[in-house]
Amino acid sequence: MRKLLSLVLALVMVASLTVVAVGAVDASGAATVTLKGLQGETVSQTYAVGETFTAYTYLNVSQINEGRIGSLDGSLTYNSAVLEVAETYNTDVEDYDYGLIDDLETVFPIIGDSAVGNAGKSGVIKYNASKSALSGFEFNSDTSSLSVVRFKVIAAGEATIENTMMTLASSDRNLTRIIAKGVIQQGKENFTTPVALSEPATPVVTGYTVSGVATSYKTNDGVDDVTLKLTGSDNNYTDTVTVTATYSGVTAATDYAFENVPAGEYTLSVEKGNHVTREYTVSVSADTTQDVKICPIGDVNMNGRVQSNDATKAYKHVQGGAEDQLTDYAFKCADVNKNGRIQSNDATQIYRQTTGAHNLF
Repeated sequence: MRKLLSLVLALVMVASLTVVAVGAVDASGAATVTLKGLQGETVSQTYAVGETFTAYTYLNVSQINEGRIGSLDGSLTYNSAVLEVAETYNTDVEDYDYGLIDDLETVFPIIGDSAVGNAGKSGVIKYNASKSALSGFEFNSDTSSLSVVRFKVIAAGEATIENTMMTLASSDRNLTRIIAKGVIQQGKENFTTPVALSEPATPVVTGYTVSGVATSYKTNDGVDDVTLKLTGSDNNYTDTVTVTATYSGVTAATDYAFENVPAGEYTLSVEKGNHVTREYTVSVSADTTQDVKICPIGDVNMNGRVQSNDATKAYKHVQGGAEDQLTDYAFKCADVNKNGRIQSNDATQIYRQTTGAHNLF
């Protein structure tokens, strides 16, 4: 059986599917939306006209063929008088009378990478997919997404979004039917279809917390804010958090946190007045703890104070001893004039800071 991936939006509503009809609708007020799973699981929420939300349907058949599905055929229906699909479409498709859904994996993340449809105007998204490999599509937990569709409320009223499966077959050699012609053939008690509106149902995670302790030091009065910026290396995420240092003596250990951070690789930049900016690489695939530390300008040994031995370390670097070469963050702390080199005048300025003859801050 060759691999076939397609998702077609029908021009007419499937007669056997149930959608709440709305009498009079208007362009103000709110809509009550009910999302139904394959076995009647429901969740409802009210949204204002103009708001967007996401409808999540999950499929868990882990107790049947270890959750491996070889074929599925179904529909996601919704009341098009109240809702429209808030996805982008390309309606200029030469080979079809329908538009092309630009991002199928957003709508049906399990299924694949190609789709045709009518831009969601008819109120039904119909999908049909099969996979020849015995590994099949994996629906083996309550976090296995069947459909994830973004909707916009276009009128007040009531609407039901319902995911109905006409065919569901295991990825065994016989493609044993779990559902045939919309009727569950076996194992009704052995699979679930959790649903959620606006945010994924627990335990689905859309983002993680990156947190830790930011250590800095007291230099001048009024220089107390520590700014942390988290920037994605492989996505467009960026966020900035500013915390106010709380000191114990001259040292501040201040908690910080970024919430709802998507999985990925990040650069965490930490800065504070009179300190040397420092960057950390953070990999996020779960809640992540990353403690950070920044030091004052000229603090070469990174103990939070500028002392004569810091000047000595800088001088030894200038003199060129292989064992005395400064690297990484210590190098940046010694490069007080920020020209990318450690020179004798950097060491001199550090020494004069310790004697009070010069103020690096």
